[in-house]
Amino acid sequence: MGEEVIFEGDRLEPGYANIPGQWGVIWLRAGSKNHNLKNTIIKNNTLGILMDSIGSLTEPTLKLYNTQIYNTSTFGILGRTANILGENLVIANNGTASLACMIGGTYNFTHATFANHWRNNSIRKLPAVLVNNFLKFTNSNGSESVLVRDLIEANFTNCIIDGSQNIEILLEKDDGAAFNYNFKNNLLTFDDLSNKFSDNPLFDFTDGNHYQDNILNGNPHFKNTDNNELIIGKESDAINKANLNATLQIPFDILGVSRTTSPDIGAYQHIIFEE
Repeated sequence: MGEEVIFEGDRLEPGYANIPGQWGVIWLRAGSKNHNLKNTIIKNNTLGILMDSIGSLTEPTLKLYNTQIYNTSTFGILGRTANILGENLVIANNGTASLACMIGGTYNFTHATFANHWRNNSIRKLPAVLVNNFLKFTNSNGSESVLVRDLIEANFTNCIIDGSQNIEILLEKDDGAAFNYNFKNNLLTFDDLSNKFSDNPLFDFTDGNHYQDNILNGNPHFKNTDNNELIIGKESDAINKANLNATLQIPFDILGVSRTTSPDIGAYQHIIFEE
């Protein structure tokens, strides 16, 4: 840490350090491929990264390693029929959603932290993470149409998905295309107080075909969500709960701390906060 490449606006006064919407978007256009971001911070823009249509079916269009995205006024990452891989990824404080995997595609996230505690004078309508395989739009005749694409896979392993709302995951499926997803060893905020999703099989957390060893509505114990300090503390329910086999492929956390023994869920190994 401390040697990252930083994308931010040109107002560098302290008062602008965490103000969303100061600049536009990193837009990776349809058909493009072989994008790699490592040790990168993206902050204070309208949309962090927009990754359009698949440029390759066999390799990720966008690879993110040790990357942080903060304070976007809409999405942290918006993928549209994209192929994205993220490891040691942190996305927080986003006005619409931290991550939106839309109109199908391929998505694989391991040891990521999605923590959307947006408090910037507007109401957030979407959860931290949205996954779907369609797009509804109005065509030239004024009627509603639906574009449907296969969700080839959406895999979340050893991730924290949390935020200021009761439900921070939304899966939306159109039966006209494939919808493949899996959540393994994650800490998930999903408290369906109104039973809105009680009959929706997409949210059957006892279904071992799609959910394995997840923690529902646990305490991540972040250091300070307002300041985008998403390292976890000693009271976190994520401690020593990561899937070790997945961890061995990513042996160090985003700060370079070894996680080969007693790995924690999320992008960070826990610390003891100073009083």
